[in-house]
Amino acid sequence: MQIDFHYATIRIIAEKAGFSAEDSQIIAYASQYVDDAVDHKEINVDGYLDILSRRFTGNTFNPVCTAHRGLQFLKAFNEDVQQKIYIPFHFLPDLDEGAGFIVKENGKLSGKFVQSAIVELSKSQGERRIMNLIRLGITLHTYADSWAHQGFSGRHKPGENDIDAIEILRRGKWEKIGMISQFEYNTLPDIGHAEAASFPDQSHLKWRFLRKSDNKVYERDNTQLFLDAAEKIMLMFKGVDPIKLWPQTKTKLYECYSYQADSMEDKFMKFQRVFPEIGFYYDANQWRNEALRTIERKKILKVIKEEEKHFVLGSDKKWFYFHLAALEQREFVLELLDKHKG
Repeated sequence: MQIDFHYATIRIIAEKAGFSAEDSQIIAYASQYVDDAVDHKEINVDGYLDILSRRFTGNTFNPVCTAHRGLQFLKAFNEDVQQKIYIPFHFLPDLDEGAGFIVKENGKLSGKFVQSAIVELSKSQGERRIMNLIRLGITLHTYADSWAHQGFSGRHKPGENDIDAIEILRRGKWEKIGMISQFEYNTLPDIGHAEAASFPDQSHLKWRFLRKSDNKVYERDNTQLFLDAAEKIMLMFKGVDPIKLWPQTKTKLYECYSYQADSMEDKFMKFQRVFPEIGFYYDANQWRNEALRTIERKKILKVIKEEEKHFVLGSDKKWFYFHLAALEQREFVLELLDKHKG
């Protein structure tokens, strides 16, 4: 899934479910930021927060990378990356039920994560409540991905992720993708849905593919899958009357999901037109910029190298809270992986 679900849809659902606009923004931002949190190196920070003690070593803060793109994608063959990024946040199987590593629609384990986050949120206040709003957003990302990523795993396993013969439904007819594109996809690593490119994440798409391990064709209607995910998420919040609230929301979401945009910016604008009452705004750098202020200690030819940057605590701590909440989810999943191996 992309920003149209992880941010826009979650923002809509949270606000319709009774959260304030401010709280809805925190939940939705955290949900989308799972795809954008690329920091993976320790950083020097002048300042200290007790609530973040587990990620600080003196004045060094250790962020938790949750994004599976960029450098992390290039390192995807590394089992450590698969176990710390792909599986805990994007391809979470029902490990506690011994169901293997294939992701299933409406994942039971990821659903439990959401339910637990909702309970913890109801019992918290102050800064702990802000962190639990963020924790809820992270769990909603993982839960939603179980619809888009079903049938794939976060491991490097050809038997689980090797597909071929991708076709797209256009104007009522199935059309094969170009031979060059199919060849390029087949050369990608059998990790997650790499060989399916971004097809599982495009909300308007109807597509199908051949899974090589069982020689069966699997057909996907992403719009219906996304609608089902949105409905299940909405029903998780107490006090929501599905009979009154969901039909109208579903109609509007269908209009947005089924809209074939030329770009994600265009798609995002569609949500803004259909839901004018929602104050959409997402900047992937916002939380980081608000949490850290840069101190320029050393310059070489007027270019500041990343490793030479030092920071002081900024006015807002949500970026730090995100990394702590992400750490808790990752550690829980890693414990389950250890048990599964045993």
